Amino acid sequence: MSNSCGDFFKTRKPLKIVGMVIGGILLAGLMAFLFGWVVMLLWNWLMPTIFGVATITYWQGFGIFFLAKILFGFGGDHSSSSHKEKKKDRPIREEIGKEIRKEIRKEFRKEHAKENGHIFNDEYDDKYESWWTDEGKAAFDEYMKEKTEEEEKTEM
Repeated sequence: MSNSCGDFFKTRKPLKIVGMVIGGILLAGLMAFLFGWVVMLLWNWLMPTIFGVATITYWQGFGIFFLAKILFGFGGDHSSSSHKEKKKDRPIREEIGKEIRKEIRKEFRKEHAKENGHIFNDEYDDKYESWWTDEGKAAFDEYMKEKTEEEEKTEM
């Protein structure tokens, strides 16, 4: 049995093909409606309670879903690149992930400080990160070395 497109159309009746196309369009429309409705329900259930934002309409939910699909992709991996080529990008993605986690932690500490009446010093936080990168790891490694030597002396 051949897999060519010409054979497909030769063996199918035109009315059946039109029915499949219309059915596919209707199914796509139904799925779009369903996803927009689910986004609206989830948003209206969670977001006002958690973040105190307003509720949204169906069309706004559909717009959020469509925007997410544009920003994050339409699913599936249709590229022809090999798995090894994708591994090359992994360090870059991991570094970006570290930066994002760092920013999230910073925002969380800022909110936590505000809720508890403390002052969040962004400059202090940046200097601490710089110090830890430059000197902190080496100081910690030295500390661990000393502790290990102390433990070995007490075991003797």
